[in-house]
Amino acid sequence: MTESGKTTLAKKVASSLKSAGYPVLVLDPLHDVWDATYQTDDAQEFLKVFWQSKSCHVFVDESGDSIGRYNDLMNQTATKGRHWGHSMYYITQRGAQISRTIRDQCSHLFLFATARPDAKIHALEWNKADLENVATFNAGEYYHATRFGVLERGNVFND
Repeated sequence: MTESGKTTLAKKVASSLKSAGYPVLVLDPLHDVWDATYQTDDAQEFLKVFWQSKSCHVFVDESGDSIGRYNDLMNQTATKGRHWGHSMYYITQRGAQISRTIRDQCSHLFLFATARPDAKIHALEWNKADLENVATFNAGEYYHATRFGVLERGNVFND
């Protein structure tokens, strides 16, 4: 849901990574200000820099719009980007907007308040039934899931 804290958390993570000396690439169609090594709102320009770079932390805000469900070139950021050493972060209002191929490549999920049908998709894909509870979360509250780890609860505004 909008204003739940998704981009706020992503910006905190990006800033922390950049401060630690990691290169951070950002594709943000809304022109928000990020603490990044490189930022653009142009998908073609982003892809050029992405494939010319190695071992970056890469954030794609508004992923549902930026990537689209069937955009093969953007899907390759998930399926082949790790071979370039990239760590990908996809930020979206609805996880269902991003292709299952991309969702299956993710090793971490930060799930904020969302509609019950979307929460159910994540609960099934991550094999964590408690993910369905995010429909009742307040702004800033989220679950952090890993494929094989424990589910952790957090709040971006209190962390």
